[in-house]
Amino acid sequence: MSAVLRAYGAEFDVEAFLTGCSMPVCAVKRRGELVFPASRPNGRRHEQSGIHVLASGAEFDEFPRQVEDASTFLQVEAEQVRRLVTFPGVECVTLDFGIACRDIAWQSDHLPAELVRLAGSLGLAIELSHYPTGEAAEDA
Repeated sequence: MSAVLRAYGAEFDVEAFLTGCSMPVCAVKRRGELVFPASRPNGRRHEQSGIHVLASGAEFDEFPRQVEDASTFLQVEAEQVRRLVTFPGVECVTLDFGIACRDIAWQSDHLPAELVRLAGSLGLAIELSHYPTGEAAEDA
């Protein structure tokens, strides 16, 4: 997954929100649950509850497609996104683009004004998360 809408809050009742949610939820986090239950059964726990919603399934190296998909997603799901942003207990909602770190001296990634306007009008923050790919990912 590369473009994901993430919503979190300490008092966010995810079960209540999920009732009536038509968006493609790809992860649910509950405050107090283990972060890595299989590999670290005595590890840290989530401090907040949250959901992740798939805005684009384009790959890390397909940033222009992610932007296009996310723009369409925000237009189609605007009512549900507004519901999420204003839902009781939600403290932060971010549209996170997972993009490839390119093996170059300088990396620049462009967000079109229409996407920024649309995200801002819905109360969303935007995040660019850069991930190593190829040999760099294997070394990480």
